[in-house]
Amino acid sequence: MMEWIEVTKFQRKIGAIGFLEGKAVAVVAYYDDRDGNMDGKVSIGERIASFVSPISIEGSAVTEVAMSARFDMDVIERDASFGNMAVNMWLNFARGLVLDGIYAVYFSRGIKTVGKGVASTITKNAVKEFVIRKGFEKAVKEAFQEAVNR
Repeated sequence: MMEWIEVTKFQRKIGAIGFLEGKAVAVVAYYDDRDGNMDGKVSIGERIASFVSPISIEGSAVTEVAMSARFDMDVIERDASFGNMAVNMWLNFARGLVLDGIYAVYFSRGIKTVGKGVASTITKNAVKEFVIRKGFEKAVKEAFQEAVNR
């Protein structure tokens, strides 16, 4: 049976670590990645900020729970190697941030310009143009991520 230890940060419960036979096997967050102030609600401002940001915040909540739990004595007593696991989670999250940053700085503007040109050539309808441009941008970003993750 899985046992859970709640993780707190600044007297606020932010998530839990699941243990199976003395090993940490699950990390869950109680709040959404977009919930910057961890109040349990994603406000309109937080939604807009996460939508327009070129940097992905996917996985930030779970990473925050793991990084906070690595100092929790209950967690360390059950699985002494959890600190290494938390650091590896953070490094994987940070790697994604760096790659998003590289894409945003070096490729994003050019891709948007090309996408706008392609979309305006295909159609004169503003809505269709927007959908084509966004689809083109997403396809190029996914190709970039696939090429980098090989």
